[in-house]
Amino acid sequence: MEITRVTLENFLKKWDGDPLLNKITNTEAEYKKGQGVTFKVDAPNADILMNTQGGVFRSGDQGMMDTFYTPEIISLQQQRLLDAIIKFVTDFYSYIPNLEGNEDFRVIFEVKDSELKKNGKVIPPSPKASERAYLITAKWNMKDLKDLKTGKLGAVQFAEKITVEKD
Repeated sequence: MEITRVTLENFLKKWDGDPLLNKITNTEAEYKKGQGVTFKVDAPNADILMNTQGGVFRSGDQGMMDTFYTPEIISLQQQRLLDAIIKFVTDFYSYIPNLEGNEDFRVIFEVKDSELKKNGKVIPPSPKASERAYLITAKWNMKDLKDLKTGKLGAVQFAEKITVEKD
């Protein structure tokens, strides 16, 4: 499980597909008998960077975050996270722990704004920050993973077996 956790975290941090609109900061793993394995990925919203006359504009302007993270951008962000996890599982399925056929393999992305500090003090979040904070879960049954490993399912068929939950 630890090998999978480290490989997943590194894979997401070095993701070379369509850019994730997240920073990957931490990954934790937990196994519960009869339920399966869950990987929780802290994936804060990416800071908005832009060139300005004085240099680089960085986080701290909550108005920029509010303007950038529209429902369309959040939907794109969610799709890119799902695309990345599908690619991880289809490429690295041999790293996934062997579980019982009735157990699940889950990856939960926790997305929210990073805590911002200015002059050592925490800046209160924007009132709109809660609109771009969510959990998205990608889940497969272990039977589907075993079918992928044995070739009964191809990568495309396996990707269609995903269950996605959004909170």
